[in-house]
Amino acid sequence: MAGACNVTARAGASASRGYEDAVNSRIGGELQEVESDLPEDIRDDALRVFRSAVDQKMTIKDSIEKVQKDALSVIEERFKGQRFKGFIKFDYETNVIQINVNKFGNGNAQFSAGVGTRKMVCPDPFMGRLSDPNMNR
Repeated sequence: MAGACNVTARAGASASRGYEDAVNSRIGGELQEVESDLPEDIRDDALRVFRSAVDQKMTIKDSIEKVQKDALSVIEERFKGQRFKGFIKFDYETNVIQINVNKFGNGNAQFSAGVGTRKMVCPDPFMGRLSDPNMNR
């Protein structure tokens, strides 16, 4: 009798814990940058909705859902019968959130999102001087 696969044996509820922790957290810090290839009016509306959600202290998951429902659903009507792919990325001090739109010609639209945490590193300003062998000469 063959044993369980080493890769899939550990999959399940515990494998998604990191994702659940990330999407159920709240965004901290200020907005650094917004990158997008969406039409300008849809981009601005998505930014407004996302900022509003962050100001209301919504979780990342709820913020993404709010943007998809309130701002990006317009894409389905505007590009009816056309193929459209686009994204918007919100770059905060602590998090990076990207929302993707994949609109098919038959009218269906598919949304996906990526969430990442940014690791902040405080550089040591003295490291260069202390490690310089010629410093005391």
